[in-house]
Amino acid sequence: MSAGPLDPSAVIPNDPVAHLNATFRALYGTNRDGLLADVPLAGLTLIGTGEIWRVEYGRLATSYSPVEVLPKVKGLMHAVLGAHGVWGCMLRPRDAAMAREAAQQLNAALGEAVARVSTELPAELAHPARAVLAELKTLAEGWSAGLPATADQLPAAMRRVNPQLEQVIRAVGAAAFDSLTRSFQAFRDDSKPDHWRQCFVGVCGPGQGRRDNIEIAAALSVMGRDALGTRLLYLENALTIPDGLRFLAAAIVEKDLGQAVFDDPYRMWRDLLADAAIEHAGGSFFPELGPRR
Repeated sequence: MSAGPLDPSAVIPNDPVAHLNATFRALYGTNRDGLLADVPLAGLTLIGTGEIWRVEYGRLATSYSPVEVLPKVKGLMHAVLGAHGVWGCMLRPRDAAMAREAAQQLNAALGEAVARVSTELPAELAHPARAVLAELKTLAEGWSAGLPATADQLPAAMRRVNPQLEQVIRAVGAAAFDSLTRSFQAFRDDSKPDHWRQCFVGVCGPGQGRRDNIEIAAALSVMGRDALGTRLLYLENALTIPDGLRFLAAAIVEKDLGQAVFDDPYRMWRDLLADAAIEHAGGSFFPELGPRR
């Protein structure tokens, strides 16, 4: 019987130096875990939710909710993600029964989504959203009935409704920016001026959401561009608010560590071996995700 996967962090090599390293890092973690209790004010938001959480001395104090339509339209438009997932499953013949079941689930969910559009969305969004959902439902109906998926099927369907999809995306982007900006303004107005000037704001999300992020853009409009990369941070691969608290605590403690050890508060926000990396790469760098269009 083979052993299951191991958690690498739980395995300490049988080496005295490795055990010393584990001890030192545990001491670092003790300081990090208690640090947020000393921070008067911080803010966290999770990419795509539109909700901003207010953190006072390490505790979630309150939240600033988005306009009601945002989670509804984003939830309905996640149908594109679901359709792409089922299409991918259908194209792989390894488990035809699982793919057929997924197609049936998609078809049922799309049927409910189409029925809800008129009551859940404003009129200017309902028509284009329904066009996108109806196109996807046509695909799902065929897959549910046993028709095979083809490699050009989903791209061709999306080309037919691309103008409507882009119309929804533009409207959601404008609404998200306005909603987030109002929430950040309320966050600022509810704060003591000295606390706001020192406030850290973290946007939690996957690595590929970091670039040209709507939450960062809205926060910039209230905090100012000089806050970016110093007090306004994208917390990459923090996928929950508790994750964000831990990531934010690590950023703050490493700012203190950089100041104390290197007389540079941001030194530990780079790789410890960054100077050697820059030397060998011919300059400072960060790999971007995808070219600009």
